[in-house]
Formats: sequence, structure tokens, C-alpha cells
Amino acid sequence: MSKARYSEPAPRPTRLGEWLRHLREERDLALREVADAAGMDLAHLQKIELGQRLPTEQQTARLSRFFKLDETETQARRIAEKFQHEFAEHPAAKEAIGILAEEAGVYKGRGTKVEGRKKNG
Repeated sequence: MSKARYSEPAPRPTRLGEWLRHLREERDLALREVADAAGMDLAHLQKIELGQRLPTEQQTARLSRFFKLDETETQARRIAEKFQHEFAEHPAAKEAIGILAEEAGVYKGRGTKVEGRKKNG
């Protein structure tokens, strides 16, 4: 018999800001310390943690180095969140994600509009 607890909500993807806040708190670091390391204003980092702002590419690189994270993963999280902020309500957003996934070799179209697209290279 399964031990699944149906009263628990399904885990939701962690936003970049939530993820960074978790890393900071896990290491018992002050907001000011992380902001200084990333070369940003304290209020800006606070807004990033709250999901109200996104760090720049350079700030993301500095945060990756500070936390000793894989920069590619951290930048990918930033890009994904930026895409979501800009296009979440757009009716073509899901198809665009499918195209990107197919071109990255992660997904094959199933007779949809994305089928037949050629990969570069």
C-alpha cells in the first residue's frame, strides 16, 4: 500500500528568489553580506528574494560564484523566470517552450506545429 499523503500539496518549482533566499538562510548569511558579494543594493536583493525583481546576468554570475553554484544552472533559472514574467499569459508560450525543448533535443513533437523544425548544426 502506498504511503502517499494526499493532504500535502504537490511540490511547486522553486523560484529563483526563493531558491537564493533558501541558500542564504541555510548558510546563516545576512542579506547585506550577499548583496555586497553580488555588487547590488540590499533592497534590490530583497526584491529578488521576494520575486519582485530579477538579477542581471552579471549579478547572477556573482551570486553563483559566492554560493559556489553551477553558473549555467543559475543563469538558466534566471532566464526561465524572465521568460515566465514576460510571456506567462501569452497564448503561444507553451508552444514556444515546446519548440525550445525540441531544438534542445529534450522533446520530440507529436504531429504538432513544432514537428519538422530543423535543428541548427
